Amino acid sequence: MWFSSVFFVSTLIWSNVHSQSSCVTPLGKTSNCVSLYDCSALLTAFEQRPLPNSVVSFLRRSQCGFEGYVPRVCCGPLPPDENVQPTPRPTPRPTQAPTEGSSEVFQEDSSPAPRNQCGVDTNGDRIYGGTFTDLDEFPWMALLGYLTRKGTTSYQCGGVLINHRYVLTAAHCIKGAIETEVGSLKTVRLGEYDTQQDVDCVDSVCADSPQEIRVASAYAHPGYIDKNKSRRDDIGIVRMAGRARYTYYVQPICLVDNRVRLDTGNDVHVAGWGKTLNGRNSPVKLKLTLPIFDKDDCVSKYRTLGAMLGDNQICAGGVFAEDACRGDSGGPLMKRRPEGIWEAVGVVSFGYGCGRDGWPGVYTSVAGYIDWIKTTLQNTNV
Repeated sequence: MWFSSVFFVSTLIWSNVHSQSSCVTPLGKTSNCVSLYDCSALLTAFEQRPLPNSVVSFLRRSQCGFEGYVPRVCCGPLPPDENVQPTPRPTPRPTQAPTEGSSEVFQEDSSPAPRNQCGVDTNGDRIYGGTFTDLDEFPWMALLGYLTRKGTTSYQCGGVLINHRYVLTAAHCIKGAIETEVGSLKTVRLGEYDTQQDVDCVDSVCADSPQEIRVASAYAHPGYIDKNKSRRDDIGIVRMAGRARYTYYVQPICLVDNRVRLDTGNDVHVAGWGKTLNGRNSPVKLKLTLPIFDKDDCVSKYRTLGAMLGDNQICAGGVFAEDACRGDSGGPLMKRRPEGIWEAVGVVSFGYGCGRDGWPGVYTSVAGYIDWIKTTLQNTNV
């Protein structure tokens, strides 16, 4: 069965028929601009666990453009003082005790954040659609933590902050198989960037510590059926026990205006800590730009697998090795409006495998559930 989520770092096989342009590495050497997966030195550096901040910075400075939706790097060695010795396992970040925020009821928590207070890109005009995010990019991203049978916290789903008290995610991140296979939903982490670091820093700039807030309750859409292949109504709301503090690194995203059209070929964006092509979750928040996929073609494809897609589902991707993969189910499909405001237009739901050419990922359309979201917030903020 498909248990999908966000897949970002692009292609393992990039045909030599594509031209290689010359570039200059961060060390000042002339080289070729190629796929990250065609540059063994930088790929080896990326596979380190834990992934040093200095390597993250060097990889970001090595990016040199894109071939369609595939990020490329100016291939060359790291500085000689970098010790590139990949460890067999990632080093987990110590689990912090849940933050107990104010439990007072606020009227503004009864609705999504107003448009003059949401979707603001705190890092200014930067180029989107690359590999690593900036430290302060997409400040609405959330990680959902589950209490396992071993008593540890495992972060298995994503979501987005929509006001001080609520996170939007997928229904399958709240009920069903995740409860039996992983554990019970217990906490929300906000303001995260690098899961292996206690303090996140990039290029000598350090972020605030993440906010870890206990989950008070969670609401899957009543129409969602966990074992149904079509995954209709795969959307849910998480209510936190305390209110999130808005900071430079923690901000809400706007919800899509239900009049907005998403036409085939339009660019949309995903972000999170989902699996990369090497099969492991990235410790660093990643991003990817995807095209909206033709809905009729998508419906026909998934019908062959026994999934009957409905009007409230969006298809995006379909480019080889770029897709939603296991690790960030419930994360957002996002669109940036012309005035620069970011909106959540979809929720990562499922797909057929990972990065199969011609097979898009399926996302729950937020526009189709605006009324349910508002009603849920009003009825539970008591």
